[in-house]
Amino acid sequence: MSTPRAVVPMANDGFTVFAVPEQLCTALATAGEDRLRAAALAWAEAASEPDDEIPPDHAVDLVERVSALAGSRAEKHLDLYCWYFAP
Repeated sequence: MSTPRAVVPMANDGFTVFAVPEQLCTALATAGEDRLRAAALAWAEAASEPDDEIPPDHAVDLVERVSALAGSRAEKHLDLYCWYFAP
């Protein structure tokens, strides 16, 4: 998978925006429900911390929504961007 391309490089305020790689957008848009669910659950388990757990149902909902967004942007020939804040 290719590395996300920074569109707005991170500054001292901790904010950044990056373009989601085309390969990842395609994978998200074309993945079936079972694969999205498995990926969401694996992500929630890996990213959760003792005092900051990601509920599995929230992870699945989020990944399904991002998948729909990735599919929608493909139909419209648009890029997908992610805004990120590092506190």
